[in-house]
Amino acid sequence: MTHYNGSVPETKRKPDWRDQAACGGNDTDVWFPHPTNHRDVQAAKQGCFSCPVMFQCAQYALSSRIPDGVWGGLSEGQRNNIHKKHRTDEFNHLPVVRETVLHTLREELNPVTSLRDLWDDNTRPLPGGHIEWASESTHVTWRGITYTPKQLAFIVDRGHKAVGVVRRLPEMCPVVECIHPQHIADNEERWHRKQAEERAAAQAAARAQYAAAEQVAV
Repeated sequence: MTHYNGSVPETKRKPDWRDQAACGGNDTDVWFPHPTNHRDVQAAKQGCFSCPVMFQCAQYALSSRIPDGVWGGLSEGQRNNIHKKHRTDEFNHLPVVRETVLHTLREELNPVTSLRDLWDDNTRPLPGGHIEWASESTHVTWRGITYTPKQLAFIVDRGHKAVGVVRRLPEMCPVVECIHPQHIADNEERWHRKQAEERAAAQAAARAQYAAAEQVAV
């Protein structure tokens, strides 16, 4: 008489990268936070950043197009953005995955402590006292806020956000690529400069008219 009940015995999977995962044995719910819960998403990411198989985990999620959770340090939104730029078969190659993940997470893996750090890391001096943007990126993001190079230059120098558009002052600086903080101005500063110039012109005209009247009187 047999005790076989018709069930299929569980097949043990072969060892792979999952055996080295930092999340192994932990509450997996931690890596499936609501995508709008920024604090929990970041907490899950921190666990991934110290994981020895972060890139293999990211490769698995990208190749399988897993929609939910944080995998290999990538949030749901980040994986969606990556899929818009890459074919799924590209993720069969771990070096491609590694490069893609590092590019996507570059600001999270290499956080800066201040806007001044961003400025120092992405600018370089030009001859004649000018400054240019040295990064290939056309903007930077810090604490969830995105800045153009001129906006960054303005806030680092003035200590407050710009009002309106920040532009180079061509009358002060002929170098098109220059973003020297003293060579740019926002809408408010340009308005004040225009007002000051108009007052100066009016005062000069009044002085000239007075001088002319004095000569006639003599």
